[in-house]
Amino acid sequence: MTETRFSLALDQDLLSLPEGDVAVLNAAGDMDLSFASADQLHLNQSFYPDHKALASRGFNVTVNAPASVAASLVMCHRSKPATFDLLARAVEQTTVGGIVAVEGAKTDGVESVLKAVRARFDGVEVYSKAHGKLFWFARPDALPDLSDWKAKPILLEGGFTTYPGVFSSDGVDKGSAMLAQHLPEFKGPVADLGAGWGYLARKILTSDGVKSLDLIEADYHALEAAKLNITDPRAAFHWGDVTYHVGSNYAVVVSNPPFHLGRKPTPELGQMFIRRAADMLMPKGQFWMVANRNLPYEQTLNERFGQVDTIAQTAGFKVICARRPLSVSQSARARR
Repeated sequence: MTETRFSLALDQDLLSLPEGDVAVLNAAGDMDLSFASADQLHLNQSFYPDHKALASRGFNVTVNAPASVAASLVMCHRSKPATFDLLARAVEQTTVGGIVAVEGAKTDGVESVLKAVRARFDGVEVYSKAHGKLFWFARPDALPDLSDWKAKPILLEGGFTTYPGVFSSDGVDKGSAMLAQHLPEFKGPVADLGAGWGYLARKILTSDGVKSLDLIEADYHALEAAKLNITDPRAAFHWGDVTYHVGSNYAVVVSNPPFHLGRKPTPELGQMFIRRAADMLMPKGQFWMVANRNLPYEQTLNERFGQVDTIAQTAGFKVICARRPLSVSQSARARR
């Protein structure tokens, strides 16, 4: 389990939990939660892998905050606007006199969050540890105006809606734009693996031959935005990660796979997407993907597909079409 500054501060008697329920917003799947009993804890997590990990540990976890708790702990989001939205929710759900705490690393922007909190709340206490901070304050009776902290939909060109904190929330990322330019007409059932807020899905659905489109996305809020952006009745929305099975026998799988977990480069994620796509496809199915040009995906592609073609390249990205998916056993035999 990953130890938190919150647990350390409690162990050192720097603060104490009031009696009652405790909410943890943006709780990580491997977070040490031993500071309270499971029946006291109300966990909030909108990222499917962490949500699933917490639920498998027996915790009560939802994508929404509870109505009222005695204490709230906000774990900083990588997006500062998303952190402020969580913080506004935490303040409002905590009873008067209860504890509102925020924890994050310097790379999460916790210093600027602390500065903003001190400008609106009195009695803020701070504990610094391991290139980050925990700070907390008592929830006052009268609250300042927090409307500017609450997340609002972001409207993009083309009629798209996104939310703070989702991938590429302020516009279409270059990789997806490049992939969309090279997608051909499709036929049959299609899956968009890691669909985000639906940019590629809208392009896929311009093909009249597409029978159905499953949008599979781990970020709950990105998927909620996709539901606003995609109104075609052929589309179905699935909250899940790359290991989440939503179907097979697709004619086409399309993906702009992630290659970061938080701020850490994780090319293994893209490799997992490739393997999952191969499992999902019909024997004559196609996998269309875009990736940063320097990412090491070719070996995995060649292990799991009989034909791999680079359709386009720029200085930054490559568009790849892989055909004739191989099962794990077929791939093993081919390597002998």
